[in-house]
Amino acid sequence: MENKLNMQKFKEAKERIAPYIHRTPSIPFQDLSEEMEHKIYLKLESLQATGGFKLRGNLNKLLAMGKDNLPNGVVTASSGNHGLGLSYSARLIGVKAIVVVPETTPKNKVEKLRAYGAEVILSGAHYDEAKEMVEKIVEETGALYVPSFDDSEIIAGNATIGLEIYEDVPEVDLYICPIGGGGGISGSGLALKALNPKIKIVGVEAEGAASMKASVEAGTPVQLPEVTTKAEGIAVSKPGELPFQIVKDLVDDIVTVSEKEMEEALCYLVGRGKVVPEMAGTAAVAALMNGRVKPGKGPVCCLITGGNVDIQFLASLLSEKR
Repeated sequence: MENKLNMQKFKEAKERIAPYIHRTPSIPFQDLSEEMEHKIYLKLESLQATGGFKLRGNLNKLLAMGKDNLPNGVVTASSGNHGLGLSYSARLIGVKAIVVVPETTPKNKVEKLRAYGAEVILSGAHYDEAKEMVEKIVEETGALYVPSFDDSEIIAGNATIGLEIYEDVPEVDLYICPIGGGGGISGSGLALKALNPKIKIVGVEAEGAASMKASVEAGTPVQLPEVTTKAEGIAVSKPGELPFQIVKDLVDDIVTVSEKEMEEALCYLVGRGKVVPEMAGTAAVAALMNGRVKPGKGPVCCLITGGNVDIQFLASLLSEKR
């Protein structure tokens, strides 16, 4: 792992993708900071060019490979944000992208994928079922399969999140990150630990999709029989092999949050923080607000992984919670 994923590789990824991404801010969350009597920051990947952090890893991988090495284009399975990152990156370098998404994917993400020029195929109830279709497409088209999280170049691209957090808040001593397949926390966590070995890193999963927690407890990647969460960005029934190996050694704790807790955090972030995340993007804040994670002495940084929320769902939720 050290040979493939180290600070030099992270710096190379940062330089490679910098011209094409937004360098997102780590902003103080004033209201929650006052309520908790502790400095809380939000790393706003919801403001990323595609509305989610997944752009970083995809750009790093495709730019590193180059158009000439992708004559048949690329294909992936995605719950939405990875597909957006891949299709945006494919358009940038001039290759075709095919994205297989679950049938439950919010309409706004499907429309955005098509706007980026991707061929979109709806298949299955969640990410892992969508992924089953990809093997057939690879065989038929010769397209390169680009995984959502189980790839060293993807993880190196995600590490740029950690580099930016440290630049903005070098004194941070607790980093809280949502977990789906594990690529985001692996990259950003590796970078932060390399810069500050004393930092505490906590991952957060939806109660109905806690595959990484189950895997770490079992000592091997575990396939959940089903996943049940509206937070489609972290609805993964089995973590990637590489992220699992990193997370079990890197992450200090993994906690879970309920659907209600994420919904309440979403409303709080919109109403009090003026931040518009998707459900998955609320998980870190939900864990903090509900005492799943306790701050230490220094500042806390929560990763808001994405902002591609379905507007109708958000309007309904906000109306309900008033």
